[in-house]
Amino acid sequence: MKIRNAISPVRIDFAGGTTDISPFKDKYGGCVLNATINRYVVGKLIVDNKKTHLEYTGNIPTSSGLGTSGVMNLVWLSLISQKKETLNPDYKRKLAEKVYKMEQAMGLVGGKQDQYASAFGGINFMTFNKDEVKVEKLNLKKEFIKKLEDNLVLVYTGEPHFSGNTNKSMMDNLRKGKNNKNLLRIKNIAIEMKNALLKEDLKKFAELMNEETLERKKLHKSIVPESTQKIISLGMENGAIAAKVCGSGGGGSILFFGDKQKLKQKFKDKIIDFKFDFEGLKIKQ
Repeated sequence: MKIRNAISPVRIDFAGGTTDISPFKDKYGGCVLNATINRYVVGKLIVDNKKTHLEYTGNIPTSSGLGTSGVMNLVWLSLISQKKETLNPDYKRKLAEKVYKMEQAMGLVGGKQDQYASAFGGINFMTFNKDEVKVEKLNLKKEFIKKLEDNLVLVYTGEPHFSGNTNKSMMDNLRKGKNNKNLLRIKNIAIEMKNALLKEDLKKFAELMNEETLERKKLHKSIVPESTQKIISLGMENGAIAAKVCGSGGGGSILFFGDKQKLKQKFKDKIIDFKFDFEGLKIKQ
């Protein structure tokens, strides 16, 4: 009997999501700032003479907006791979690209940030230019990383999130020439936010979170529905100074920046507790 195990984290996106999707990234180039967290998809492949068994588990709410479907596909592909290569950066890159191509072949409207984030782990600034992806791991001090963690609160809205639907709506608007300025600003916010983190300027970071959400709302009316806006408003009234819709919006989760104790007291069982993950995809045989 052969047993192969894989574990890979989901991500929170700070800024720049959607700019990693064609046709925007092909024409303008995209930029995304994200971080993986200690919420995982765990997979196991068992093979013997009589059967093959594959199973998944995950400690993430359904349709959370944290890139779970891309992570599941990454775990699946890493499990069925027969290569004995260690998980070096080149191999992780190959796996992420294969997952993206597979999803595109299935007709899904999405980008590359989820697969790359989960494969590499950590807090990363990613650039997307046509088929080229560059991953820049931010070299932040441990004390500052802890401070950033202590100001972030992730809240699950309880509303279903289907990234393909919202992504398609946004790309349809882009083809009509409606979203160019907003997406270009979202791209630049990711760059500015990266610089804010490198300068350890959390005040600027929080301001940019709010601006990202304002620009994202303009991409399509479905991105921040009334139910999501109510949760954002509640957070702002209970200790938050900034809020960012996760993923493409339309439900899923909201990332708040502010007083963690007050926000936890308000949202209670809707909180998704987390710390950052810095390892990414891991395989054990």
